Parts: sequence; structure tokens; C-alpha cells
Amino acid sequence: PTRADIRLGDVVVSTPTGQLGGVVQYDYGKSCPYGSFERTGSLNKPYLPLLVAVSHLRSDYLLHDTQISKVISDALGHHKDTFSRPAEDWLFQPAYVHGGAGDCSSCDKSHLVPRGPRASSEPHIHYGLIASGDRVIKDAQMRDSYAEDLPILCFEMESAGIMDQLPCLVIRGICDYCDSHKQKNWQGFAALAAVAYAKKLLSIVPLASDAVV
Repeated sequence: PTRADIRLGDVVVSTPTGQLGGVVQYDYGKSCPYGSFERTGSLNKPYLPLLVAVSHLRSDYLLHDTQISKVISDALGHHKDTFSRPAEDWLFQPAYVHGGAGDCSSCDKSHLVPRGPRASSEPHIHYGLIASGDRVIKDAQMRDSYAEDLPILCFEMESAGIMDQLPCLVIRGICDYCDSHKQKNWQGFAALAAVAYAKKLLSIVPLASDAVV
């Protein structure tokens, strides 16, 4: 997908998009003629006080980006002997399938999607629609087919089961591209980036005793 320049280590925050509440269960629905699929039902929107806090963060993005980056750099500095930000961020063309066991060092780099360098290596924060389902996606063409008619920013497997049960907001760190090149080396850093955002978000959410009734 080319709608958003999302890279490994970035953070996606579920926010209402169009008629959708922020998280869509992409594999819940019914099969229709000619192989089409119709999604049925919808999930609740994120908890309103959390959406208000998200709005405040977005309005002062330079400040929150600096503070989030500090949380990340402090954690990396504290665990510098055992934990670091991975160096390689390879996004391959959808039709190019991972050719063997292990990492992608032997994959043909001529099949990489061309992307320009960013001004900073700090994680970018993206706001929009998160797709949730019951299966791991390791097929880039399947990933893209789900995203053809929805502005999906990322996929995950947990939130669809709780959105209608618990007032919440979904924050995901990006650790792979849902393709056959899926690896685990970005999981730690992506989790740290998501936690850093959550820490800043919670710091501006009013306590229940402070809420206006």
C-alpha cells in the first residue's frame, strides 16, 4: 500500500476513519458471488477520553514527538549492551516471496520497493484504521487485497476481541510488513515505540476524580 509511508519501528494509533471506529475486523463477514467478501458488523470507537488525549497530542506533535523520542533513547541507553534499534528495514515488492530460511540477507535486493531516506530515524506516529483478525498475515498480496477498499494502516490479531468489551484505544508498533519476509528482529523496538507513545498519552489523560461529570 502507498497511502502512508509506514516503516518498521513506527507507531499506529487507532482513530475513527469515515464510518469506521478505528479498528475493523477484516475477516468477519460473508462470502458473496464471484469470490467477493462482504464485511458485516462494526466495532466500537475508542474510549472518548483517550481520543481527546490523542487529539491534544496531535495538536502539539513537535512536543510529543520529542518526549516520545526521549523515552525511547533513555530505554536504549539503559539497555545498550543487550538491546538496540535494528539497522535494516527492507520492504520487498508484493510478488517477491522470501526464498529460504533465516533472515533476508540473501534475498534479492533488486526487488526492494524504492523509498527515500527520512530526515530522522525517530519513529513516526500514524493515526487511522487498524485491521484486526484471527490469523497471521504473511502474504503481501493478500495484505494488499484486504487494503484495496479500506484505508488500513496496519494489521494485528488481538484488538477485535476486546473493542466491544473494554473501553480502550489500540496502539501498535510496526515490526513487519505482513509478508513472507516477516522476521522478529524489530519486535522489541516496535514494542518500545508503542509503549513510549502510550506513556505520553496516559500522562495527559485526566484521572477519574478529575473528570467533569
